[in-house]
Amino acid sequence: MKRYAALPYVESGTNHQKFSEIVNNYGLAGCQNQAWCATYQFALELMAFGKADALSHWCMTAKDYCGYSVFSTRDKFKAKGRTGKTPRLGALVIFSRSHMGRVISIDSAKRTFKCGEGNTSNKEFNRDGDSCAVKTYSWDDPGIDCFCYIEYGDDKPTREKVIKATRAAYEIVHYNHYSYGDSHSVPPCIGDYKVSCDRLIALAFWILGYQDQPAGGFTVAKDRYMGAYLSSYGMKQITTTGKCGAGDVVIYRNNSLIPNAAWHTYLITEYHSPERISKFDCGSQARIDSVQPFINVPMNQWQGQRWFYCAYSFEENNVRDYYEFNPKPVYKGDTGTSAYEASVILKARGYKGVYKDGKQQELELNFMHSVGDMAAASQYVSDRMKQGVVLKTEAGAVNEAVWVDLMGGKLPFKLMELPRCQREGTSVLFWQEQMRARGTTDADDKVLELDRVWRDSYKATVRKYCKAVGLKERDVVDWEVWQSVCGSI
Repeated sequence: MKRYAALPYVESGTNHQKFSEIVNNYGLAGCQNQAWCATYQFALELMAFGKADALSHWCMTAKDYCGYSVFSTRDKFKAKGRTGKTPRLGALVIFSRSHMGRVISIDSAKRTFKCGEGNTSNKEFNRDGDSCAVKTYSWDDPGIDCFCYIEYGDDKPTREKVIKATRAAYEIVHYNHYSYGDSHSVPPCIGDYKVSCDRLIALAFWILGYQDQPAGGFTVAKDRYMGAYLSSYGMKQITTTGKCGAGDVVIYRNNSLIPNAAWHTYLITEYHSPERISKFDCGSQARIDSVQPFINVPMNQWQGQRWFYCAYSFEENNVRDYYEFNPKPVYKGDTGTSAYEASVILKARGYKGVYKDGKQQELELNFMHSVGDMAAASQYVSDRMKQGVVLKTEAGAVNEAVWVDLMGGKLPFKLMELPRCQREGTSVLFWQEQMRARGTTDADDKVLELDRVWRDSYKATVRKYCKAVGLKERDVVDWEVWQSVCGSI
C-alpha cells in the first residue's frame, strides 16, 4: 500500500501552483489557475508512479483524462466498481461539496482517518483554500460522498520499482528546471527546487514511500549518511562492482574513507559490465538539464579522483533490466515509453515533427530505452529505414556511441556536440532547446551554446576548437560567455 503525505505548500492566492505544471509536463491537462484539489492528488500519483501507472490507478487513459474534476474522477472509479463507504490507505476521498482528499492513515479503534488535501486550509471541507493540509475525519462524516479505491498491487521494493521511482524523480527535477544544490525541504527537493546526486535518490525513495527521512533527505555526508538509512530497510551492501546490477544505488568516495559531501552517488538503470553502466545522475546542473538516463557510460567517470565505495541493492543477483527494447516496434507502455508518450515528450521539448496515428516515427534512444539487445535494435532501425522513415536529428539518439553501434558506424545526422567539450550525455536536442530559448535560428550547423557548468574547465579545448573551425562572433549564441572563456576570438 502506498504511503502519502500532504506536501507543505502555499499557492499564490490565484490558484496558480506547481502541481498543474507537473501534470502539464506529462502532456495532460493541468488546469492552471483553477481549483486544484483533484489536480494535486493526481500530481502525487504521477510523482509516485509515472504517467502510465497513474492513469491506470485512476481508471483513465490519456485520451479520457479527467483527473482535474472531482466528480468525473469519482464516476470513473464507480464505473469500475471501486468506490465504497469505508476508508482504505491511499484511497481518494470524495466530498459532497466537490472537494477531494486522500486517506493517509486510519485509526480503526476511533473510526477516524487522516486526510491529505490540496487547495484547502485548516478548516474542514474548505475547497478553495491556498495550501495543503492534513485533517482528521470520522468514517461516517456526512460530508463524505464516497471513497475511491486505488489498486496499487504489491508494494514489495524491487529493482524495477527503484528505477521507476528514480525516473519519476528525475522527470520532476528535469522538466521543472530545478537548480543544482542541497535541498533542505520535506519532501526532498520539492519545496526549494534544488537537487543534487544524493537528493535525487532521496526523492526517489520518498516517492516509494520511505518518508521518515531527515529534512532534505538522506545524503552522502556523515550526519545523514544514506548507507545507514538504506541498510536499515534491508538493502544489501555490495562491495565489488562485479556484483552490481540494475536498480542499485552506487556510492563513490573521494580520498577520505569517512562519508562527506564530496562523495558521489547515482542509480544504475542497466548494468553492461563492471566498467560500463546506464544511470540516473544529478551530480551537476549540466546533468540535471540533460536527457537521462545516460546510456552505456563508464561506471567511474572520475578516474584518479573518486573510487568505488559500495552499492546498495534490494536483490543480491542481477535481474532483468527495467528498460526493455521491443523491436516490433511498440514500446512498453507501463515504463512510460509508449509511442504516444514519446510524441508527447518530444512535442513538449519543442519538436514539431508529425506523428501519424499516434505512432512514433522517430527514435529517441537515450530517453526512450536503454539498448539491451543491439541486434534487435539494429533490425528495428533497418526496418524503419526501409519503410522510408528518416531518423531525424531532433528526435534522434542523443548518445553518439549508441548510434554508431546501431547504424553500423554511420551517423545518420551531423552531431553538434563539441568534441570532448561536452559532458557525458549532452544531446543535440538539449543544445537546440538552449538555442531556441535564446532566439537562435541557426540550430543545424556550428552554432554552440557554452554551458555555464563546464565552461571554466575546458578553456583550452574551447580555444582550440574555435581556432580550428574559424568561429566568429556571429556564430556564437552567448557572446559574453564566449568572451569570458575564450578571450578575443
